[in-house]
Amino acid sequence: MDHLEFARRLEQRSLPSVLFFEGPEEHLKQTALQNLRRALLPEGMEELNESRLNAPETDELIAAAETLPFMADQRLILLRDHPAVTGRAEADDRLLEYLPQAPSTAVIVFYCVQPVRQKKIKNAVQKLGGLVEFKPLTGAALTSFVTDAFHQQGRECDARTADLLIFIAGADTNRLLNEVAKISAYHPEEPRVSAEDIQALAVPTSESKVFSLVDAILAGQDARAFSLLESLLLSGETRTMILFMLMRQFRLMQHIKIMQYEKRTQQQMMDGLSMSPYAFRQLLRQASGYNGRQVKEAVALCLDTDYQVKSGRLREEGAVESVMLRLLQLKKPAGQQ
Repeated sequence: MDHLEFARRLEQRSLPSVLFFEGPEEHLKQTALQNLRRALLPEGMEELNESRLNAPETDELIAAAETLPFMADQRLILLRDHPAVTGRAEADDRLLEYLPQAPSTAVIVFYCVQPVRQKKIKNAVQKLGGLVEFKPLTGAALTSFVTDAFHQQGRECDARTADLLIFIAGADTNRLLNEVAKISAYHPEEPRVSAEDIQALAVPTSESKVFSLVDAILAGQDARAFSLLESLLLSGETRTMILFMLMRQFRLMQHIKIMQYEKRTQQQMMDGLSMSPYAFRQLLRQASGYNGRQVKEAVALCLDTDYQVKSGRLREEGAVESVMLRLLQLKKPAGQQ
């Protein structure tokens, strides 16, 4: 189940006794845990009815689950990054046999921040219907998350402006909440957040900077392109990663060209690329600046350079700069190359 299904089943009190929280969306995961606490633990009785166990032995876990709740219907047993999940230990047979027998007076939560390396417990909980996956929000759900976050700060934000923030700051909800709080504190007397506010204050991700880098290449702005490259390097990105992001950008443009040839609608193209509306519009604009041959050459150039760097035939230092010089030549008339 996803976070929405979890919320629905929590409201209906139809969750199983064992849950497994995993996925990269830490904000959604924390919110789900807080809501679970509020639903299970009566106010003032929280400490008496919650056990937070750190790498417990199976006997300790079972003892906590079998302890009857005090003036409540259920106890909460929280296990963060259990060793048998993160790979530091093996899940013993007794624990796996116990999980389907866990009493209805307890809710056992395996809460994972680190990657899941051992899947025995996860698979066992999944069979019980207790796997909850907190995947990154996308599309309309992510846009609504941003507009709702601004509303909670007492500011109004339309969907198009929210998409601009997502394009600049990325899709991580924790990062977006920080950006929303910062932007909301700017001109608090203004009821509506503007695109200018977001462009002035939001901290761009590397992916957003690569869009700007490709814009500079497309416009033939050599100095600006290399200034943006320097900014990416100073922010900690490696040349290999920048090359990968450039290659991804031109591959996306190639997909646009193919889908245009297939006469797909813009909505079909956007859905096929799983992009936000704002990011798709920017990509579509960039793709319109190249013909199919140029995009194909750009992808081949990035692929070949990536192979040569990884095979040791070309030094990483200078590789991206060489690619950028050749990409800048793609748009120049033959006499200027």
